[in-house]
Amino acid sequence: MKSLAVLVSLFVMSGCTTAVKMGERPASSIENVDVKNYILGEPTTAYVGDPVVVRKSYKAVVRQDLYRVDNDFTLQGGLASTALHLDAAAGDKFRVAGTNELGHPVLRIPGTIFMFGVDENGQWDDTVMSPSFWTSPVGSGNQYTMSPADTTFTPVESRTPVSEAGYLNHELVFTGVGSNGLSLLYREYTFEDMARSAFKQELVYPKDTDEIRFRSYQLEVISVSPSEIKYIVRSD
Repeated sequence: MKSLAVLVSLFVMSGCTTAVKMGERPASSIENVDVKNYILGEPTTAYVGDPVVVRKSYKAVVRQDLYRVDNDFTLQGGLASTALHLDAAAGDKFRVAGTNELGHPVLRIPGTIFMFGVDENGQWDDTVMSPSFWTSPVGSGNQYTMSPADTTFTPVESRTPVSEAGYLNHELVFTGVGSNGLSLLYREYTFEDMARSAFKQELVYPKDTDEIRFRSYQLEVISVSPSEIKYIVRSD
């Protein structure tokens, strides 16, 4: 009779375990990203060692698969193999892994196998789970607490670079004025921002030049001194 009672107890407890349906990848789109340190037609000043032109241009896959937390929070609780302690700061992002039995999105907890649900108001729905029913905490989320209780999560987009689609990642640096003229250094970088030593070029222009043309760039030189250059990027 005692063993029967234990079995019944285990059945009731396991019935409170929340399952997760691992989601398919959300719909995506391709976006062109073009990051520059200048605005065409706007006067700018650079000092010796400063970049005159910085540009990183690439394609990225955009998906609605992240949530950003709007405030600092702590999620903790659980026992033994289901114990966890998560400290997060405002602005941290969590990736959507799927949906739970409530139909809510569940967010991965970094460094663990666990996830937690977020309701339609962007707040914790009191559930914690893993991809497997057998490793999910018994009692769903009632072993855990989130502080503050009104912590809010906002859906945001992720951008995954597609390096094989081609990219630009380079800079043109003002290195000063010497006896040979106005000097610039052109440097290319890998997609991961590592310097490519084989793709470096020193450029020299007359001291009194009023225009710099290099590749697709056209710069109007307003003034130049040994310590600074004032210029306008006319085209890129």
